Amino acid sequence: MTTPLDQARFIADEMENLADQLKPDVIRAARADEEGRKNLDRLEYALGTIGKALILTDYSVDEQKDLDKLEAFRELHGKQ
Repeated sequence: MTTPLDQARFIADEMENLADQLKPDVIRAARADEEGRKNLDRLEYALGTIGKALILTDYSVDEQKDLDKLEAFRELHGKQ
């Protein structure tokens, strides 16, 4: 069974590894291709969602309130 703390550690480790791979040449190549641009849009949306989740999730125990805030953000900004 994976705990939420294990999940947070795994996500952080993976994001650091992926960030190391996102070099300027990778970004430039993606921008030059239609599918690549869509992938960059997906990355931007995912990063925005992660940032908002970190900001909007408060320290209280009201998980439903946090989920409602995140869902409202996603609806407002629409999945790319």
